[in-house]
Amino acid sequence: MRVGRMLALTGCVVLVSTGSFAQTMGDADYCHQLSSLYRMFSRAQTANATAAAAMNECDKGNYAVGISRLEEILNGRRIPLPPRG
Repeated sequence: MRVGRMLALTGCVVLVSTGSFAQTMGDADYCHQLSSLYRMFSRAQTANATAAAAMNECDKGNYAVGISRLEEILNGRRIPLPPRG
């Protein structure tokens, strides 16, 4: 019985240590987080049509396009991107 418990405990430790229980942020959440970050840092600046179009892509569900454009804009302004996971 003791060996069975040790094996089960070892298996749980291995699973936790490999990160199998960690959740990663989905594209929709990440896209909206980038949109919020852009809005927060651009309040005093004039409107950016490219950023508006990228946020619209996020709203339409075209996350790859929205994320790509928003990351490009934020990187260009030297705004650190949020962690994805």
